[in-house]
Amino acid sequence: MADNVPITPGSGADIATDQVTGTGEQIQLMKLAISADGDRTLIPADASNGMLVDVSRVQGQVQVGDGTNPVSVDTAGTDGETNAVNQLHTQARLYGFNGTTWDRVRGNVSTWKGKQYTAAATGDAIWTPASTKAIVITSVQIQSGGTTAGTCILWFGASGDTTYNRGTDAAIFDGEFAPSATNKPGVIMTFPTPIRGAADYLLRVTTTNAQTVTFAIWGYEI
Repeated sequence: MADNVPITPGSGADIATDQVTGTGEQIQLMKLAISADGDRTLIPADASNGMLVDVSRVQGQVQVGDGTNPVSVDTAGTDGETNAVNQLHTQARLYGFNGTTWDRVRGNVSTWKGKQYTAAATGDAIWTPASTKAIVITSVQIQSGGTTAGTCILWFGASGDTTYNRGTDAAIFDGEFAPSATNKPGVIMTFPTPIRGAADYLLRVTTTNAQTVTFAIWGYEI
């Protein structure tokens, strides 16, 4: 089917125009239609909201910039985002650099783990993350009780690894308590930058002697 239809000017028909104030020129008004060949469907619009734009097709990252230093506008934030590009996150999302990639900063820490020990523990798993997840610690309370002294270690260990190696394994706390009948030492740690373990690493406890030690741990999995 051929495009274009010739029209001979005549009378009895009006063309929609808008007259320019002051100079009097007439500007013809036109409607926008879908540009596919053979289609005359109008692009949806209304007086209140103007032309409708399909934003559902905008996903992931949209680049803006001067062509030399583009900035990716991130509309679908995740953890572990690349450090190779400049990014502008929508909805004022906060991110923290983990040394390699960027993770979302949590505003509501919802996971709590607590346990009390009255006998020596050797790499006891106080927190086991879900498969492929990493534990992130935001705060820790360790309270010593009784009168028995001993070392107390809170550390990250791989599955099956229950032996703590000082200087090799990643410790959150590695110290010693010497409680008495009148003195019950303890420690509270809140980390401005949360401490993150490796994926699938468990949070473990190692203590010596029959000391009484209570743990309260807050964090999340990522």
